[in-house]
Amino acid sequence: MAPRRPVFREGAWRDLEPTQKGLVLGVLAGALVALVTWRLSWLALGVLLGAGIGYLVERRRRTGRRTGRHGRDGSPMGRSRHPHHRPEESPADRAERLGWAATYHATRMLEGRTDRAGAVGQVRDTVPGFDPGRYEAEVDAALARIQEYRVGVRARRAERVAQARELDVLNAVFALHYFNRRYSRHPGQYGLGPIDLAEALGDLAPRGQLAEAVARCDALIEEGIRTGTGHGDVHADMAHLRREHPGFNDRALGDALDWGWYYGR
Repeated sequence: MAPRRPVFREGAWRDLEPTQKGLVLGVLAGALVALVTWRLSWLALGVLLGAGIGYLVERRRRTGRRTGRHGRDGSPMGRSRHPHHRPEESPADRAERLGWAATYHATRMLEGRTDRAGAVGQVRDTVPGFDPGRYEAEVDAALARIQEYRVGVRARRAERVAQARELDVLNAVFALHYFNRRYSRHPGQYGLGPIDLAEALGDLAPRGQLAEAVARCDALIEEGIRTGTGHGDVHADMAHLRREHPGFNDRALGDALDWGWYYGR
């Protein structure tokens, strides 16, 4: 029979976070007292105390990282002069993190939130330690990747517009305006921004009608968020929105409530 593997690998205790260590110690201490006193309440008390102590230690450690003393080069005393460098990372891990940082800051550049020099500098600050030319190359590679990603994003947007155009004007505007407000600035849109309603729906209704529909959509979205945040009865909430905002289909009403549920989680 093969020998059983140890429950804890070598160095496992060292790898635990302070909160986890506190839980383990609390369970052990509580179990010991519970065995002596025959009161299981000591076990629960040990868990609570251990978790609390571990949380306080972790919080103090994080506060120390943010406010601790720094050397002349700006790095924390006794630590690497590159605070974003993680000694446990392999070269492959660091290279992967560099690629993700480049993609994020290149996207911000395309959104107009920074320029090229700013993007390169931010990538360097996030993952320091590479040759200067590597950061320029990573930003260029990220821009090329983003152009590839945008092909798929544009295809999904075109499908969304096509589906909206099958609806009446009010619900078509809601489908696209809701997307614009909630999702269009998400990093996964890679800087494409909101969908142009006039371009997408301008042949179905005049601009004045589109603007009036947008105002009605905003009113529904705001009330849906307020209502959904309250964690009320979904059927009652839907009925309320139907009365107050006639003309919207159940998909629009549900989307408005869903945003409130998201905030209320």
